[in-house]
Amino acid sequence: MANWAWTQYVIEGTKETLEKIEYAINHPDVLEGSSEGWEGNVLRALNIEWENKKPDGTGKRMRGFIQQVWWDDDGHTVLRFDAEEAWGVTDFDKVLLEKFPDIKVYWYCEEPGMGYYVTNDAEGKYFQDKYYADVCINGEYYSDYFIEEEALWKWLSEHSDGKITNQKEVDDFNEKVDGDPDDFINIFEIGVVK
Repeated sequence: MANWAWTQYVIEGTKETLEKIEYAINHPDVLEGSSEGWEGNVLRALNIEWENKKPDGTGKRMRGFIQQVWWDDDGHTVLRFDAEEAWGVTDFDKVLLEKFPDIKVYWYCEEPGMGYYVTNDAEGKYFQDKYYADVCINGEYYSDYFIEEEALWKWLSEHSDGKITNQKEVDDFNEKVDGDPDDFINIFEIGVVK
């Protein structure tokens, strides 16, 4: 069974190109026996040929389903969509870039069960967060995203009555509650890939 990740995409490009992509997402060429939102169907609607990933490593991994799509601006030059993808971000963006070299594709992907938080937005143009915290202290759950590490530690201090203000204190807390499923502090640095 797959670990499902949530991925948000942002595509910049010409109005004409982005409208083609948006139309294909909303009106995919559905392969018999597949789901309408499957990324492979969207590529078929764009007349893009691609091969499934093979054991020898050739081909593309296309195990995702687009959930929703929307425009970021009135000029139709920024298109956004969310996808649910198996085991992290797929090769959907790579295939789009091969067909439409004039676009830019930014994405952020998270799969909490595996502690996988990653983006290709190195500049932070659309996805600025650098940290994610998932916390349970005294049976109370909290989670949030942070652009700066200082804001993370301030937030954690507030939720721990000033007891936890740095990584060593996080490590000490987790060691002390080891085995107790009700209390934990998980801090993830959001990775950047090219």
